[in-house]
Amino acid sequence: MLHRAVVFTASLALGLAGVGIAGTPSGAEGSGSHCTFQHVPNLEPGLSYKPTSGNFIDPGGGTANCDGAVSGSGSYTDSGTVTGTCQGGGTAEGDPKFVVGGETFTDHVKIKFGEPSTKGGIVHATFEGARTKGTIELTPTKGDCIINPVTQVKGVGEFTLK
Repeated sequence: MLHRAVVFTASLALGLAGVGIAGTPSGAEGSGSHCTFQHVPNLEPGLSYKPTSGNFIDPGGGTANCDGAVSGSGSYTDSGTVTGTCQGGGTAEGDPKFVVGGETFTDHVKIKFGEPSTKGGIVHATFEGARTKGTIELTPTKGDCIINPVTQVKGVGEFTLK
């Protein structure tokens, strides 16, 4: 039960963070560029076994890499809202921003989290916006969801820039 709670909390936080790496500058629409990203957002007030609503904020330091019509590496930040529990999963919405190849990309994404990860994280999340669609694997880095709420997660994901 503790493992599932931690996985769910991580999924929520990472899902929220993952939404941020989406967007399309003029000329990149329909590019089908494949991108990967990672970041470590903070959750306020954090996720626990009790239903919680709050915010996630990426303090910076995240990275994004894309191949295709949009190509290169750059920075990633994100912020938004999250609702759910560690055990049952939840939803989030965010407005990620990333800079790749000298262009800035933004999108508004909706995230669903809560399934166990099969790709190296603890919790799996999916997200989609007008210009991006992808997945993110989340792992708590602060908190355990039982004694202390999860207040930080590491998210590693990928998406297609539409």
